[in-house]
Amino acid sequence: MIGSPIGARLISLAGGLEELAKLPSSTIQVLGAEKALFRSLHKDAKPPKHGVIFQYPEIRGSPKSLRGKIARALAGKAAIAARVDAMSGKYVGDELKEELEERIESIKSER
Repeated sequence: MIGSPIGARLISLAGGLEELAKLPSSTIQVLGAEKALFRSLHKDAKPPKHGVIFQYPEIRGSPKSLRGKIARALAGKAAIAARVDAMSGKYVGDELKEELEERIESIKSER
């Protein structure tokens, strides 16, 4: 659903597919941005909106004002995909990708 390089990086950062499946989508959204997250907590700065998932073309190619919403939607679908894959091994990527694309279009049209 999100592509092999991003998916592999998320699984690696989480410590495995089962561990990724246990994480909430808010944590998946900022995986890979731990340094920025802890810096923001320490200095009362803005927290990061995205980590590794910034490499997803729809996030990277969107205006800054929409990146957080798109990252949140992507992290939610990635969490669902990880849970389904870890628990049943069933592939639901195409269905989730279609839902994600609809959500991204909705976010862009709200603007």
